[in-house]
Amino acid sequence: MTNLLATSHSTNSTAFPMDAITAQSLAYCREVTRTHARNFYYGMKLTPGIKRDALYAIYAFMRACDDLVDQDPNQLNVQMGNPQELKKDIDQFRQKMQTVIDTGIIPEHENKGDSIWPAFNYVMINYPVAPQYLHDMLDGQQRDLITETFQIFDQLYDYCYDVASVVGLTCISIWGYNGGKAVQELAIKRGIAFQLTNILRDVSEDFQRGRIYLPADELKEYHVDPQVFLQANPDENFDRFMQFQIERAFGYYNESEALESHLTPDCQSTCWAMMRIYRSLLEKIANNPRCVLTQRVRLTKLAKTSIALRARFRKS
Repeated sequence: MTNLLATSHSTNSTAFPMDAITAQSLAYCREVTRTHARNFYYGMKLTPGIKRDALYAIYAFMRACDDLVDQDPNQLNVQMGNPQELKKDIDQFRQKMQTVIDTGIIPEHENKGDSIWPAFNYVMINYPVAPQYLHDMLDGQQRDLITETFQIFDQLYDYCYDVASVVGLTCISIWGYNGGKAVQELAIKRGIAFQLTNILRDVSEDFQRGRIYLPADELKEYHVDPQVFLQANPDENFDRFMQFQIERAFGYYNESEALESHLTPDCQSTCWAMMRIYRSLLEKIANNPRCVLTQRVRLTKLAKTSIALRARFRKS
């Protein structure tokens, strides 16, 4: 796992100069986020001013990364593309990303108004986001090209870092924080909590795509055959296995609960709302672990709006 832990930093909450193309690109990223970020959007809206647009730009970038590999979750029977071709797409995307970081030059063939790259360039110029975080994220996407089975939790942890913890590290780089390495560790743990929640929620869908993220040694220990992920009425071994997984995920939420207190005050509500939404998903799973086999666990729009309102008026 890549270690990029520094001391501390804060970020400017005022708008930086931008040209018309950048403004149009930021508007495009804002629409991508509004359309696709079903959970994170409610928290992002609480972020003040230009930092909010920076988060939208990063989300749109990450969405573009995901779209290189992932299919529509409603189309489970659609086969993923050729892994070699998809790897080539990721490599090209990575090269394009690094070129923008190094030179600030937007690819000529891009329709700049409907492109993430001017907005992405704006964020990378004005916020201390480590490029390695973004490379790690692409590494995580590349791992999804193969049917990878994690034998032990340490391997799953590294995967969760690549696809989720780096998102947390990127976000706190935009929000601003104090506390250095210790706070970055909190962001890493928060990302692990989020991704474990995703994995538990999507265990049946992932299995139908040929993906098993939960560790093989733990499946064996609890005498769980992965075929159970296709069953509506599993046995007690599944229940015990899920209880163990749920408790571990809750542990990472608990270990990262101090994160908000180290962030720039005007961004604490955003981080808390994101956490509360994802933790609420895990709580729904904990109330009935078998539900993940027959439905996609969601929060209602009203529930997410309520969390956002609580976040806005909560005291740090």
